[in-house]
Amino acid sequence: MLEQSDMAHYLLSLGLVKPRDVVDGSVRVVDVSRRNCVFVATVRADQAYVIKQALPRTAHTLAHEAAVLQVLAETPELAAHVPAVVRYEPDADRLILSTPGGARDWTDHHSTGRFPRVPARVLGRMLAALHRVPPDGMETLPPGVVRMWGLSLPEPPSELLFGLSAGGQDLVARVQASRSLCDLLSELRESDAGGAVVHGDLRWDNCLVIAPASSRRRTRVLLVDWELAGAGAAGFDVGTVLAEYLCAWVGSVPIVDPADPARLVNRARYPLRRMQPALQDFWSAYRRHNPESPTLGRVVQLAAVRILQTAVERAQGLAIPSAHVVTLLQLADNLLRQPDDAARGLLGLRA
Repeated sequence: MLEQSDMAHYLLSLGLVKPRDVVDGSVRVVDVSRRNCVFVATVRADQAYVIKQALPRTAHTLAHEAAVLQVLAETPELAAHVPAVVRYEPDADRLILSTPGGARDWTDHHSTGRFPRVPARVLGRMLAALHRVPPDGMETLPPGVVRMWGLSLPEPPSELLFGLSAGGQDLVARVQASRSLCDLLSELRESDAGGAVVHGDLRWDNCLVIAPASSRRRTRVLLVDWELAGAGAAGFDVGTVLAEYLCAWVGSVPIVDPADPARLVNRARYPLRRMQPALQDFWSAYRRHNPESPTLGRVVQLAAVRILQTAVERAQGLAIPSAHVVTLLQLADNLLRQPDDAARGLLGLRA
């Protein structure tokens, strides 16, 4: 397993950087590890390499991602919006990807409280193109990987439950205490359809914006981290995009009374009214370019599943769920119960 200090020499040995780049300090390496050991090496301002190294339990994910990206590279509408595979070393469980330099993820891009419409529109078109890719021949999801594990919260598998902190277990208990919420999740689980090629993990961290050549505006969108890609429910991809906006909104509300989280909703740092134009452009572009798109009601319900998963993830490490985590649970419940009203009232969307 290569360390951060090894990256410059490793890229040099492959001929991906030049000696003078290393000598003059043009190569900068950042550790962005999550599921795997991942380093991003920026070379000057126009080139970046992502070096992914699998842990023993995740070795299969890199082979899967490499195969998926090679298929997408042959899809004209998507080739410019995914990383390029530079090298895959199965013996070392190592994958090297190439991306343009100067990219910002959507969390950083939206940190000023601005929610640009053009990238949202581009993302809608990209997702529509992805969901039109025939799933035949696409790599299957690695064994044991479940994207919509939130659907299992009424009766979670023991490995999920025992891996949770006290705060996470408390949140699962709150889900199980609501018969109506459990019934809605069970209905969704039984009706789950997976007939499209999906990204599977469209959180903002995996959506990058880049300025095209001869422009300073970041309007080009690049999707990274394709480890969970493959055949699945298109609505979960679209719902995850909506969920990220809603989670950012909830996280920006100052909640002083957990029993009344909406008391200061008008003081949200990221108010929904600022997000709605981007959301409308995203949904309109997706619908326009994918005639077989899932219904808006189903998308909103799957957004609720993503929000539930986010709530559990954020409860990890806590002794008790925070007020914001509990509010995410309440929001997910409302979206599942009244998806059409939520689409209009919260998101500003029409079917």
